[in-house]
Amino acid sequence: MRPVIPRLLLLLAALTLAAPAAAQPSRDIAETDAALADTFTLQGVTATQPRRADGGYDWDWRGPRDDPEWAWFFNRHYALETACRAWRQTGDERYLDWILATLDDWVVTHPAPGRMSFSAAWRPLEAARRILGPWTVLHENLRDHAAFTPERRERFLASAHAHGRQLRRHHARSGNHLITEMLALAQLCLVFPGTKDTDEWLAYALGRLEHEYHAQVYPDGAYKELSTHYQRVVALNYQHLLDLLEQHGNPEDILRWRPYVKRLWAYLRAVQKPDGSNPVNNDSDRENIAALLRAHAPRQASVPIETIALPHAGQIVFRSGDPARPQWAFFDRGPHGTAHQHRDRLHFSLTLGLRDFLVDNGRYTYAPGPWRDYFAGPAGHNVLLLDGRGSEPGPDAINAIDPPTRLVLREHWETAYGDARFTTPGNPRAADWRRIVINLRGDGWIVLDRVIAFTPQNLETLWHWHPACEVRTTDADRLVVRHAEETLTVAFATGSRASLTQIRGAEHPAVQGWHSERFNQRAPATCTIARQRLDGPVFNAWFFTPGGVAATIRIDTTDARRPTLILTRGDQTSELSIDLDDL
Repeated sequence: MRPVIPRLLLLLAALTLAAPAAAQPSRDIAETDAALADTFTLQGVTATQPRRADGGYDWDWRGPRDDPEWAWFFNRHYALETACRAWRQTGDERYLDWILATLDDWVVTHPAPGRMSFSAAWRPLEAARRILGPWTVLHENLRDHAAFTPERRERFLASAHAHGRQLRRHHARSGNHLITEMLALAQLCLVFPGTKDTDEWLAYALGRLEHEYHAQVYPDGAYKELSTHYQRVVALNYQHLLDLLEQHGNPEDILRWRPYVKRLWAYLRAVQKPDGSNPVNNDSDRENIAALLRAHAPRQASVPIETIALPHAGQIVFRSGDPARPQWAFFDRGPHGTAHQHRDRLHFSLTLGLRDFLVDNGRYTYAPGPWRDYFAGPAGHNVLLLDGRGSEPGPDAINAIDPPTRLVLREHWETAYGDARFTTPGNPRAADWRRIVINLRGDGWIVLDRVIAFTPQNLETLWHWHPACEVRTTDADRLVVRHAEETLTVAFATGSRASLTQIRGAEHPAVQGWHSERFNQRAPATCTIARQRLDGPVFNAWFFTPGGVAATIRIDTTDARRPTLILTRGDQTSELSIDLDDL
């Protein structure tokens, strides 16, 4: 038997995907009291868990929304870990009795299937999450207690090793699930009393973890699902692997893995917003990146002040403005992502100081239906729709930077672009779209959309605002948007006549105007939609100016390969020519 890793229990809460953060004692006690009354809160939803006729829990129940996520999370046993903390804090034997009875119920009624399973109890990810978090905590805290009788201990350890056999033989093929499952297998080998199989299991787990790192992480540190939420999961998993190696590995392994783990944290540092949170690209929630970096990569915890291009992720993070009131923008022109994808090609987000303005709308739900279609689809992002359809999403992943993520720097501005294509049934090239984003380094941003359509079609430009934003139309070609103490003026010029509509919190005839900062939570949020009819190529320009300064923009397309933008801010006028062949 290998020794228990000293740092292990300190890392469990961070490793557990969507598990509650380390709670105050009163919260642990309140949640455990609720559990004793069969009431649980999972992913922000509260319900009473039904019991079977014999008195045990109905472990397959899908929650009040008939959502498989409820059953999966309930079978991760987070409530047992919370109850264990409450018991240690209070010594209340009721909590211990509930833990033992619940654990006995699950172990006795859930033998390992010995095959791949996607059941609530034995989907491989749930087996991994139990081992990584609650079961390791329970083993550490119960193993020497008289109430954890030899019979209970034997059943528990036999089930733990059945978890190991399942994870070794019936794991996911790829993705963040496989990384989590192999980490759990390694941890089981190091923490639980061993069997003759654990040396082989450990070697297998470590080999797969290294293979998957190289298969699933780009050279710029971006995890290939291109979700900051799952980037966090993978970074924490590999950080934990590095901690394991520093306890038990050889110096060569440690030296090899340190830069790999550093690269994962470096990506999160690169994309974080001025308030330390993350862009919620693809399936993500709003999370505290700054706190993660301080805890796990303190040398990388400072917020960048410069614009950064991430060439493999295909993302540009623009930074400018006064350090006391920084400006941040995020332009996504890269791959679709290998899982948890959204139809967000060429999406643009914008933040002033600590206030979000243009936002990605989050994930809200994984349940199929109109809500999932909205949050994962193009209508929930700051993109274009052609006859109600989004552009093609591009490849899931890339092997080389082609075309390159070009960040063009000039004396007073910087720019990047991305291309997309619209298709319709029977027409693989209904229109071509190029989006050019220009950062004026403190004076605002320009988003220039060139659409080359080959037949008359309807074009919609979508701008999604944070729920706290107040959006007001001042005249035919200008908006004023306020979020607390920050103000943004939006001027626009379109190549054909456009009409503006504001939609907030609509469910019919289609879902539109919603934002989700956390899974299972949504709030009404204004969406500005500019609609126009296309009869040929068109340039549309949007000028986002901080501080409420009156601004206008015009486009001179006399030379279609070199459009000129005429900008006014207050009483100042300037021109900016964009050479499309030089991008």
